[in-house]
Amino acid sequence: MRPSAAEGEKLRQYQAFFQQHESAIIKGFYDLIYAQADAHVHLSEMPREQREMILQEWYRITMQAQFDEAYWNWQALMGIIRVKHNVPNSAVLSMWSWIISYLQEHLLAELPQQEAQEVIHILHKLHATVCGLIIESFIFARQEAISRASGLNENILNRLVNTEIDALIQQSQALVAEQTQLRMASS
Repeated sequence: MRPSAAEGEKLRQYQAFFQQHESAIIKGFYDLIYAQADAHVHLSEMPREQREMILQEWYRITMQAQFDEAYWNWQALMGIIRVKHNVPNSAVLSMWSWIISYLQEHLLAELPQQEAQEVIHILHKLHATVCGLIIESFIFARQEAISRASGLNENILNRLVNTEIDALIQQSQALVAEQTQLRMASS
């Protein structure tokens, strides 16, 4: 599902488009976060200008579309850094979706339909890949940190996690069954 080198080359053909919208994306991104108390509660004391510079660097690197191992490793590192700063995956994934929606809207408005669709298709592949890396690096980083801090080897830790997951599944199934019965009884 990762975008190919050829797709990266295709995105690089639209650098002027991505640069043209860079400022609006950076500003819109943080306007949205700062306007929503539940989203901006996860921000540290870092000034907005510094945050915008970090997002700008991320955007530029991402839209340069050098889809090689160094890029994917860098994206995984971004996920680990978000673990450190307690930024929930849901916040990162929804804001990534906001960026993709913004770009899609402007691509469709500014490019011929076929061209816009080709670029959008690549952006969706990029979005899916990066979101997967964000989630995986978050899970891996937390699990590795727990393993190192506790001294438990990976097999024991996995058994403990699987036991707890089984318990959570049973709890969730019981809750769904109870809610279904309540819904059916009220209809």
